[in-house]
Amino acid sequence: MKILKITFILLVIVQFAILFSDIITETAYSDPALDGYIHFSQNAQAYSVNNWMYDMMAGDTWGVMPINPDHNSNFRSYLSFDLPEIPASYHVDSVYICVYQYLSGGYDASTGDYTDFPVWDLAGSDTIKCILSHIDYGDELDVDDWVKGDIGNQFTYQNNVGTVTESGDIGYRFIDVTASVTQDYEFNRDKSQYRIAFQVETDWDDWDDSVGFITANSAGEQYRPTIFIQFTDEINSVEEQEIPVTNKFMFNINPNPVKDRFNISFSRKELDIEKLEIFNIKGQKVYNFNYSELSSSNINLNCSTMPSGIYFLKVSLGNEVAVSKFLLIK
Repeated sequence: MKILKITFILLVIVQFAILFSDIITETAYSDPALDGYIHFSQNAQAYSVNNWMYDMMAGDTWGVMPINPDHNSNFRSYLSFDLPEIPASYHVDSVYICVYQYLSGGYDASTGDYTDFPVWDLAGSDTIKCILSHIDYGDELDVDDWVKGDIGNQFTYQNNVGTVTESGDIGYRFIDVTASVTQDYEFNRDKSQYRIAFQVETDWDDWDDSVGFITANSAGEQYRPTIFIQFTDEINSVEEQEIPVTNKFMFNINPNPVKDRFNISFSRKELDIEKLEIFNIKGQKVYNFNYSELSSSNINLNCSTMPSGIYFLKVSLGNEVAVSKFLLIK
């Protein structure tokens, strides 16, 4: 590859691609009969299944038994979604699972402080995460499913699809499971199933370190575990233009997927933003933000009036252009 420097200006071809397409969004709740948790009791040295409660847990808990506190009993939770048929001529574009975290807590034995998120009394505890694993546990949740999701287990498709939560904040959590669901369709599976668990069962410190999520048995429909599947039938249209670029920049959209507001954080601190534009999946401009005199490294945008779907955010800074895709879920 040859690089030609002309008075510190690099001439590049910037491609801005918009997908002109039809889009179908399928939304489904987890199966109430198949989501829930498995509990291991240290006192009884036994496992039990609970798939009728309104909540599911991950982590370890002290004192869950009403009479005899069960030190360091621990939990793993499970989700199962029935997969709809893919419409003719369409394909899977993106898939997200949404769960609602309604509680979280922990105890830091080194400081004696209660915390809003689990603290594991172990070496390297800052690397222990609550993760989602892609698994197969069939048409019934039973105690044998405890190990499904572990590395090397024959029913584990992928041990770590992504992090479910890293915060004690109450609210929705979104996990990108596009690769997992695409695989399920490729192998003609009728379900997509997952396990929520920390990467350690317990730290045996006799303290509660756990998070809790709402299940499909909850009366509050909006809080139930949900899967959002975007199918598209798309044609790429690429606009090419030769643009002189002096300094490339990048930006991140957070959170993504978006509920109503999102932040844009840039790789450079001093930016003279000329234009922010949002396009829908059909290439139609739905928002146009003009900034005549704005220099910022972090911008907050409100898209609460926009319908759910896939969007593209285009940012223009003089001779520079960057584009990023985001998913808006209501």
